[in-house]
Amino acid sequence: MKRMTSLVLVLALLLTLFTASAAMAEAKPLRFTFVLPQAANEIWGVAKEGFEDACLAYGVEATVVAPMKPNDINEMNSLVETAIAEGVDGVITQAVNPQGQAPAFDKLDAAGIPYCLVNSDAPDSNRLGFIGTGAELGRVAGEAIVQAMGGKEIRVATALWAPSAVLAIAIKEAYYGEFAKNAGGYKEMVVIDTQSDQLKTTSDYQNAFATNPDINVCINVCGFGAPAAAKAVKEAGLTDVLIMGIDDIQETMDGIREGTIFATMTQNFYRMGYEPVMWLNDFVTKGTGPVNVVNDSGTMVVTLANIDTYNTDMRDPTKW
Repeated sequence: MKRMTSLVLVLALLLTLFTASAAMAEAKPLRFTFVLPQAANEIWGVAKEGFEDACLAYGVEATVVAPMKPNDINEMNSLVETAIAEGVDGVITQAVNPQGQAPAFDKLDAAGIPYCLVNSDAPDSNRLGFIGTGAELGRVAGEAIVQAMGGKEIRVATALWAPSAVLAIAIKEAYYGEFAKNAGGYKEMVVIDTQSDQLKTTSDYQNAFATNPDINVCINVCGFGAPAAAKAVKEAGLTDVLIMGIDDIQETMDGIREGTIFATMTQNFYRMGYEPVMWLNDFVTKGTGPVNVVNDSGTMVVTLANIDTYNTDMRDPTKW
């Protein structure tokens, strides 16, 4: 009888331990990794903040990593592979070069790890969802420039974060599509590869104005482009150059207030960091993905007229 009682107690203890272990495993938080295309800065730091805020809201363990060299797809692929080896539950990153990053996406698929893309897409991948502004940014900005130029010929210097980046090319072409409607036509004077380096961009703009002093429009598909263009314009002693920026970094906003920069195009990087966490969490816990695979984070032209009001709803998920 004592032996039977002891056996029952042992079985009860084992059952209790098993139940407790199962509960602990069930309570273990999900882990998501955000592979930024470059170190957190005034632009990507906002996306990082959105990601971390969302992870906190959903009880997810957050990891943020970035390559040493901006937009280096080999380093980004390696960081994705590290996340796979660590057994994370989801990955968020940018498709800087969809073809070059395809091997990393394939490895995520093979590992059964869902992933979302932000800012630039890889339509042929199996991403759970994408959020960004896409080429619409260039169309809206180009339309604003054509209106501001009043029919004068547009002689444009174009600065791209990477001339081979699919999104950068698409935005540039959208700009040019609007410029083609300009009564005075347009000419592409120079294309600058910024490499996301403000010193290099400033130097390249200085050289551009030295070679082509008749440039009268600068479009920038790189957050550091507009301040660099404004500095080069000032140094060249020019006064009639319309500069369009992208993103709302402080130097760009200061330039708009000072009148040296015409406008900038906002992108909701906070939302780009936040919303994919919601999608990944729902997919892992409920098996449901976003309503739409491709999602517009929204964009608008920010000028002196709306510079103090545009940002009100960008960080409020209930307003998206």
